[in-house]
Amino acid sequence: MTGAGTVVIAGGGIGGLAAAAALAHSGLAVTVVERASRIEDVGAGLMLYQNGIAAADAISGRLGQGIRAAGHVVGPDDVRVLMDSAGQVLAREPIGEVGRRLGLPQVPILRTALQNVLFEEAVAAGAEIRLGTAVRGYDQDGAGVTVSLSDGSALDAGVLVAADGLNSVVRAALLGDGPPRYLGYTSVRGRVVDSDLHPMSFVVNGLGVQIFVAPADGRTLYWTAKITAPRGAWPAMGQAAALSALADRLADWHEPVVRMIRDTSVTDVLVTDIHDRDPVARWVDGRVALLGDAAHPMAPAMGQGANTALEDAVVLARALRSAADPVEALLRYQSQRVERAAAIVLHSRRQGAVDQGASREEAESRDSVMRSRGRKDEATFDVVDWRPDGGGHAAADAGDEIVSRPPADARDIALVHGAARGEVRP
Repeated sequence: MTGAGTVVIAGGGIGGLAAAAALAHSGLAVTVVERASRIEDVGAGLMLYQNGIAAADAISGRLGQGIRAAGHVVGPDDVRVLMDSAGQVLAREPIGEVGRRLGLPQVPILRTALQNVLFEEAVAAGAEIRLGTAVRGYDQDGAGVTVSLSDGSALDAGVLVAADGLNSVVRAALLGDGPPRYLGYTSVRGRVVDSDLHPMSFVVNGLGVQIFVAPADGRTLYWTAKITAPRGAWPAMGQAAALSALADRLADWHEPVVRMIRDTSVTDVLVTDIHDRDPVARWVDGRVALLGDAAHPMAPAMGQGANTALEDAVVLARALRSAADPVEALLRYQSQRVERAAAIVLHSRRQGAVDQGASREEAESRDSVMRSRGRKDEATFDVVDWRPDGGGHAAADAGDEIVSRPPADARDIALVHGAARGEVRP
């Protein structure tokens, strides 16, 4: 594969496949290089918010409809129950209200289901997917970029897009900014089929633990438990021991929640320590660009990792369509994405720390805030109100409870605005 109109994408996860579909629909010749030998079924789910659905619809109407069909479309009157570990209701968050205002739904979905829909869309658009191979590095000159692969071969292209995740090989070569930052908590995730809790959506708060639960399709609930813990402690347990330890940790919690955890199959459990990185201003090196977690890994507290990767894919495709020079196009993509991504990374970091309730005082404060505000997160509307053309839905009235601007300390402000000016460094 050679020529200015060719793109190699490192990584076949959500961001890489979304970029492949968007770029192939733009008429570019796309090859995705993915280290895994197959796309495996995993138990974890995720939430596609209105911004992610808007991005998917922009890639293709078929993709947007496929996502809706594969996931659970949140209705306009749906609520998320927020409760404490004893099952006492703190608030009923009107999650369907945001969709009614913005004209787009939330869609919780299994990660595998989303990847399958994206894979099918990328292939239908003409992208080539190469499994069982990893990108090892790159060299470039004025004419193009040569991508070296783990099997000893190389690909020549006009552009390399790095969507190779939190520990991106391409990012390491581009920025050399070292390992990601551990945020002080781990994530144990799973799913249950035909639970008597389906199709409830709820959040349960405990001391140093928060559990998020949502329906992922017509029969499945997915759950995520975030647990304050030393780095590496829970991943070292393995699936079975981690699931057992979590059930023991929750033994005196609200019984239906404990039963849901105990009903989870060990094979559907994933255990991952949570990391992010400080925002950086530089995502581009000539004909090479970062995307998704390779560019802006973030805490899962606001559920924006997949959504912002989908946004990246749309903006990147539009930039490459609108500029004859790929270097100029990538810089345009960078300029349109850095500040927004930086703000969401920092929102997510702050919200994740609040969610954990690591001390009794912090847990009581978290629960009190949920009770008084009637929602889980500090910011909702401002984050999900995004459209591919750079606009958004007309803002709600300033006094409306759905509009929330999270507090920012001086360092946060410096990071966000410094990134936009090119002042933030790895």
